[in-house]
Amino acid sequence: MQTNLERKNMTRDWEVIREILLKLEACTTANTNLNAKTINGFPEQAVAYNMRLLSEAGFIEAKIMSSSSGDGKINAALATRLTNSGHDLLDTIRNDSVWGKVKEKFVSSGIDMTFELVTSVGKRIMEAMLS
Repeated sequence: MQTNLERKNMTRDWEVIREILLKLEACTTANTNLNAKTINGFPEQAVAYNMRLLSEAGFIEAKIMSSSSGDGKINAALATRLTNSGHDLLDTIRNDSVWGKVKEKFVSSGIDMTFELVTSVGKRIMEAMLS
C-alpha cells in the first residue's frame, strides 16, 4: 500500500516541472546528465516521475530506469537536454511574474493544469503584458 508521500510523488507537479526545465536550461553543455537526486527541495521520486512525464510529452530527453523489484520506484532518472518544445514551454513559464499569474488563473478557475493549457494561458498573459 502506498503512503501519502508516495501518492503525492505520482502527480504532475508544476513546481517540479518548472525547476527541471530551469535546471536543464542552466546547464553549460549541450548534452548533460541532470540527475533527479540533484534537484533540491523536492522528493527524488517526484522529480523522477515528472522527468518521465516531460520526456513522454516530448519536452525533454531523458533516461528513466524503473525498478525491476516490483516496488514501482524509478531507480534513476537522468534528463539529458531540453527539446525545442521544452524551450517553448519554459519560455512561457520562466518569468516569475508570468508564472504567478498562470498559477493564479488556474486556481481561480478551478481547472487542472495541462501542458497545452499552461502554454496557452502563459502566452495570453505575456501578450497582455506586452499591450
